Amino acid sequence: MESLKKIRVVVAIVVFVLAAVVFLDFTGHVPLVLTTLLGSLQLVPALAKLFTGLTFASFGFLFVVLLTVVFGRVYCSTICPLGTLQDIVIRLSGRIRRRRWYRHKDAPVAIHYALLVASAILAVAGSMALVDLLEPFSNFGRILTSLGDPILVSLNNAAAFIAGRLGIFGMYHVPLLHLQTMTVLLTLVFLGVLVYLSYKHGRLFCNLLCPVGALLSIISRISVFKLGIVEERCTDCGFCEMVCKANCIDAESKRIDFHACVGCYNCINACPTVAFKFEGLARRQAAATPTPVDEPRRAFFGAVLATASTMIFPRSNDGIVDTTKVVSYDQSRKTPVTPPGARNQDRFSNLCTACHLCISVCPPQVLSPSLFEYGLAGIMQPRMNYNAAYCTYECVLCTEVCPSGAILPLDIAAKKEVQLGRAGFIKDDCIVITKKKDCGACAEHCPTKAVKMVPYEGKLMLPELNNDICVGCGACEHACPTTPRKAIYVLANVVHQKAKKPQVQKLENPLETQKDFPF
Repeated sequence: MESLKKIRVVVAIVVFVLAAVVFLDFTGHVPLVLTTLLGSLQLVPALAKLFTGLTFASFGFLFVVLLTVVFGRVYCSTICPLGTLQDIVIRLSGRIRRRRWYRHKDAPVAIHYALLVASAILAVAGSMALVDLLEPFSNFGRILTSLGDPILVSLNNAAAFIAGRLGIFGMYHVPLLHLQTMTVLLTLVFLGVLVYLSYKHGRLFCNLLCPVGALLSIISRISVFKLGIVEERCTDCGFCEMVCKANCIDAESKRIDFHACVGCYNCINACPTVAFKFEGLARRQAAATPTPVDEPRRAFFGAVLATASTMIFPRSNDGIVDTTKVVSYDQSRKTPVTPPGARNQDRFSNLCTACHLCISVCPPQVLSPSLFEYGLAGIMQPRMNYNAAYCTYECVLCTEVCPSGAILPLDIAAKKEVQLGRAGFIKDDCIVITKKKDCGACAEHCPTKAVKMVPYEGKLMLPELNNDICVGCGACEHACPTTPRKAIYVLANVVHQKAKKPQVQKLENPLETQKDFPF
């Protein structure tokens, strides 16, 4: 029993470090299998992915549920990296305040379950806003990508600068293109609240706001093995209650609110008389008294079942702007471009938990956090930001790492045929027209040659679009030098389309017609 805490700490540190490495890696050297494994063990993303079909993530979800059914909420203290971050704050608070004692408090179950039910109902209505704001893995990812990345990249760039001055060129400068001011501010606010709650009240976030904690709290009520107090051995010293950061042990009545227990096992190590043990289901049932029906739990599971239909069958897209028509640049910004593999905006927004894992692995950093581009329903979910960069034609990393199934896997050949949007061109904004100067930046950068230059006036050439082969990668928009608006830009396809394959023309080689060398 005493070794349980050591095992828990080791597992928690390993998972925390691996998660940090995955989110903070800007070199692209983290193996895909590690990212996939980590994502599959995170409850809400794995649950969302379960609705897209039986995948590897499904087995991760089933593993976490089975673990909770057997031993309770050990997920919260071992697999959840945000839980480990809270433990680090709690540990530091103990060092700062020297003595850090807790007292039993009844968990705010009504508020906790109400937030869970509200999250489920909003998800049914097509809004993941509450889940995105409170889900622990997604918040941990945003903390690292929005706050940790700038620090790490700045250190790398400083070291690269110093090394370059010394004639050492093994390091290189890394730009930061995905940062958004409002996302950073919202992440700072969340981190501040989390640190405050952890410093003052231990694991209160897990038992008050966290939707994963609420779901596992419900499941843990039927756990096979529950931690209990052997009354014959207990001496009423109260040490267990003092070290319980979940505030779930009432030493006076020798009672543990197991649904609120996060499985830290501090109590086991603190008890001088070894009065803690795991009690099996059969023994508890013999002494149990009838309990009232748990209405929040019943309402939650009903909402979850209803959510599946909206995730698999997207809502209609009535009222969406017809992107086959040319609209202004400003009008085009009202409909965000979703990543490849998203299929359609509704489906993407219904499944995305805004964990920012796709943002952290995107090599060109074209994926950026949104604010209200998807509306309140999709706050902080990723979008294609062509002002920062453009989608690399042969890159599929974001489709390989998504833990929730919001972005489905694509191979390179399939990705080249996905049309995220169509190019729009306003001739009167083009510098060929306004300044009578040659340009052609859009045509030079287009990977499918959907933009080509045609004669205009004299020697001037003007862009011409072939949207049948356009994939909406944004290379033309990113390269366009006009300001403050782009003359050529991408109009989002709310439902992704299939682009035609560009025709490959063989270049003529005059040497092939000659029998001898021309010199």
